[in-house]
Amino acid sequence: MTTQTLNISLPQELVLLIDKQAERDFASRSEYIRRAVVSQLRAEHELQAVFDRANARGSAMNITSEQQVYDIIDE
Repeated sequence: MTTQTLNISLPQELVLLIDKQAERDFASRSEYIRRAVVSQLRAEHELQAVFDRANARGSAMNITSEQQVYDIIDE
C-alpha cells in the first residue's frame, strides 16, 4: 500500500494523550493514529451496515416512520 504524508493540526492536549497511549501500545504516533483511523472507519462501516439491514427489514415489515419503530419497541 502506498502511503501519503498528511499534516494535521491538533490541540496540544490531544497530542499529549495520543503520545501517552502510543507509548503504552509500543507504537509510534503515526502508527497509533493510523490504527485509530482504521478502527473508526471500520466501526462506521459496520454501523452503516446495521442501519441498512434495519431499514431493509423495516421496509419489508411496511414500517414507514420512526414512531412505528418506537411503538414496536414499547410493546
